[in-house]
Amino acid sequence: MVRANSGPRKKPRLRTELSDDDAARLDEAVSLFGLPKAEIVRRLIRASVQAGPALSSENMESVVALATEVRQVGRTLANMLKVMRQGRVPELAAAEPVWSDLHAAIMVIDDELTWMTVTHGERLRGLAKLSVADTVTDESAAA
Repeated sequence: MVRANSGPRKKPRLRTELSDDDAARLDEAVSLFGLPKAEIVRRLIRASVQAGPALSSENMESVVALATEVRQVGRTLANMLKVMRQGRVPELAAAEPVWSDLHAAIMVIDDELTWMTVTHGERLRGLAKLSVADTVTDESAAA
């Protein structure tokens, strides 16, 4: 039966187009949380307003510090490449501490950024009252 057009809708509606990747993520969230698509979108909208920006002011300070470290790592790598191109290749044993320090710096940066990302995701899911469906939890516990 077609509804008579008796005036504006009582509740606003959202109609949007999603990329294939975003549609797949939404489908994954449906099966992961055991909720309908509309409820997931409503909860994420509510939580995103309560959660505030993706990065807190503390996280922004960390990102600025990490960007500085990345630039330092980049300058060190550029200097080593310059020396190699000039034919003044240092002995491998002499270069090893530099590479180790660079690797350690990159690991620290990666860990910090991962922590910020995971923490924000957990906070957003908590505010949205989204928890993994029991069936998914039971399957992973059995594995």
